[in-house]
Amino acid sequence: MNKDLKNDKYSIPEPLLELLKNNLSSLGKNEKGYNRCNTIVNDGYITYPQAKKLKHELENDLEGIEYETVGGEDMLNFINSSLDDRRSGVYKSKKIRQNSGEENVFKKTHTKDQSKNPTKVRKIKIATKSDDINNNRAIMKR
Repeated sequence: MNKDLKNDKYSIPEPLLELLKNNLSSLGKNEKGYNRCNTIVNDGYITYPQAKKLKHELENDLEGIEYETVGGEDMLNFINSSLDDRRSGVYKSKKIRQNSGEENVFKKTHTKDQSKNPTKVRKIKIATKSDDINNNRAIMKR
């Protein structure tokens, strides 16, 4: 799970919320999908983990009446647009930080190279001995 997104909440738009309320009124309390639909309607939002799970189920597992109970194509479009917008926002902010010179922006903290030379560029050691200065020798340092 992306650490920048894990605490996100996506507010359900009013037309989709009305559709879910109508679906909820036609369901019995013991029918499949009632609890999920009821939770979404009562909260008025879905969290990032819920959105990911619901997206997977809408694309792969749910069919027919179960698919329509949780909003069907409208819910899938809402989830896709919300996740795409947020993920691209996180990517763009990291890319801007990288372009401005910050290193290791896309790496996790524990995999960052903590050395003084993370890009592994070989630096030239300045000649300090008079013999090296007179002969114009550059000493490569690793």
